[in-house]
Amino acid sequence: RFFNCKGAADVARMRMNHTKDKITIIRSGSNGSGAPEPQDQPIVSMVGRSGVLQRIYGYDDASGWAIQIFESHNPITSTHAPGRYQSAPWFAQPAYGYHNVLVATAEKTPDMEGHERWTNMLVAMQDRMRYLYDQARVGYIAVFADMNGADIAEPHLQMVTFPVIPPTIAAEVKASDALKDNQGACSMCQIMGNGASKDLQILRSNDFVAICPWAPSRPYEFWIAPRRHSTSFLKTTQMDLADLGRILWSTLKGLDRVLPDISFSLAFHLSSEKRNTFRLHWHVEVYPNTPVPAALDRGFGVSLCHTSPEESAKALAAASRREWSSMAGVDL
Repeated sequence: RFFNCKGAADVARMRMNHTKDKITIIRSGSNGSGAPEPQDQPIVSMVGRSGVLQRIYGYDDASGWAIQIFESHNPITSTHAPGRYQSAPWFAQPAYGYHNVLVATAEKTPDMEGHERWTNMLVAMQDRMRYLYDQARVGYIAVFADMNGADIAEPHLQMVTFPVIPPTIAAEVKASDALKDNQGACSMCQIMGNGASKDLQILRSNDFVAICPWAPSRPYEFWIAPRRHSTSFLKTTQMDLADLGRILWSTLKGLDRVLPDISFSLAFHLSSEKRNTFRLHWHVEVYPNTPVPAALDRGFGVSLCHTSPEESAKALAAASRREWSSMAGVDL
């Protein structure tokens, strides 16, 4: 066992909580920023050619790229993480992994619609996930972003790999599998198929549905999920990704209409493409940074919302459908 927690010896370490399913990453004492040294991965640009995104390495300052992928300068995980493990009760292991950033800017694609940038982002995300899952010691890829209204037209995503399955994903898979064993359908399929959920629906497209969860963690939280049971984001077609890009654009713009200038977090809850026992009806979760009592939530896992999800869905539906219609050239 190792108990030295000083300086660089504890850079990029994953500690497991003693009493609950939670992971903390410690990044102390390196390169002056509290983060591990970035790796030397080449910049990758996704460039639109004849309607298809092509991958070009080292294409960082050329004009015309649609999406650029590079390593974070302040990485959460690192392939330089020290290879030390600790056993109970001081569970710890290296925070080994990759941390990539995907960006799209209007400056590089001034004639492109916002929903098209989201579609390109999703295509690039899928392509990058295939590459990362081919790397050693990658057990899960977390895709997320922290944005505000100004970022919706110029999306960015972060991709962080972990050697283990994050606790929230593992708990969702376990709960969904138990429900499927008892009732014949996963939890997400039941949510979308339940008649009572109509009051929670925001927007429905050919392939996806946006819905406020029955028991949200905060007001105006919403999820987007495939209408058909789907457990592999990597098998999603480009046609479906274009549909997802449109519904993401419409709902996020709708959120900005309802709550102007609100910041929000976005997380893709995906299956592990390496571990067949962790299969999840994948979906996107959006959490507006609305004020909520912190002590109840963090101390006891009890959320308090002063706006019901039905009220949130009604407001978001009106605004999101207006954005959807405007995207199609129809003014409501």
